[in-house]
Amino acid sequence: MFRRNNLTLAVDFLISSIDNSSNGSAAAYSRVKYPLSGWSPPYPETTGYIIPTLFEAASILKNKESYNSAIRMAEWLLSIQYDDGAFPGGVYVSGKELDKSIFNTAQIIIGLISAYNKTNDTKYKTAYIKAAHWLVSVQEDDGVWVKHNYNGDFFPSYYTRVAWPILMVGTKCENQVLIDAAVKTLDLILARRQSNQFISDSGFKANSYAFLHTIAYTIRGFLEASLLIDSKDYYKVAYGLSKKLFRYFELKGSLGGAYYEDFKRVDWYRCLTGEAQMAIIWLKLFNKTNDIRYLNVSTKILDQTCATQPTQDSLLLKAGGLKGSQPYYGKYLMFRQPNWATKFLADAIMLEETCYKKINKLESHSNSRSY
Repeated sequence: MFRRNNLTLAVDFLISSIDNSSNGSAAAYSRVKYPLSGWSPPYPETTGYIIPTLFEAASILKNKESYNSAIRMAEWLLSIQYDDGAFPGGVYVSGKELDKSIFNTAQIIIGLISAYNKTNDTKYKTAYIKAAHWLVSVQEDDGVWVKHNYNGDFFPSYYTRVAWPILMVGTKCENQVLIDAAVKTLDLILARRQSNQFISDSGFKANSYAFLHTIAYTIRGFLEASLLIDSKDYYKVAYGLSKKLFRYFELKGSLGGAYYEDFKRVDWYRCLTGEAQMAIIWLKLFNKTNDIRYLNVSTKILDQTCATQPTQDSLLLKAGGLKGSQPYYGKYLMFRQPNWATKFLADAIMLEETCYKKINKLESHSNSRSY
């Protein structure tokens, strides 16, 4: 079942996205947006969480370049961290004063933790602890952030993915202040769960639809938090919404590119980024529950998503890079191949392989017991 060719293509795309002058990964490839080279400027946020993907791929594919690329990216992130621990938002332009970013800082923590775990170099640990404490220092008493947000004073539910990295640092360092800060945010967002399982304000704007991408972000934050602190409440909300989307996929054979809070779906395009993310979530639910349905559904959606991955360069597309939307002019990241879409595809492929190995072990154990 291992989709080695798809993974190799994805990893090659991610490595080629790294800017040689900075060592940051470009946000996206687009001959429409960036006609000269095709690559955008480097993007600190996704550079951060691509690091663990490249480390894992290096191990699976025996690809030394993947490992070295992850180190280069981690070193670049250290070089652009502000003195107070924050990281800049948006794409990076050397010499330009950039606003600090809550979401970017949290995602970069994921990469710095991975770099520390892989190298045991304390400079990465120092950086991620500093970043986590900065996030908590600018958090409001009720668990929201009103400064350094992506969209003004709007506090989106996908900030579960801010709480999750803070919780990662808190549990690793046994720091109750960080743990409590993360829980405060998660509890606030938990209260937004609707009777139909949808979590309100899961999109980029208030009172609007949410892309499958940000819905998956919201779920993933709750799911990962539940695994870190064994929270039944966080697991229940993640499981409930994941199961709802699983049922819709089984009935329709696809997922919408976006959803409104009443689960009315936007059908004219697919959010390929969100599809790869949902595959990861369903695979993690399989690992948690051993419910084979979640392995089956993740395989089905990955079949569909991988089928859109370009296998060679063309006039508009770079080999290996997952498009933001299908068709290419869909509303999520129109005319772009975002590096994070390809990162999530690679993660899903590697996790799927791990899950199938688990199935083989379970079947082998079952057969041995029958004799």
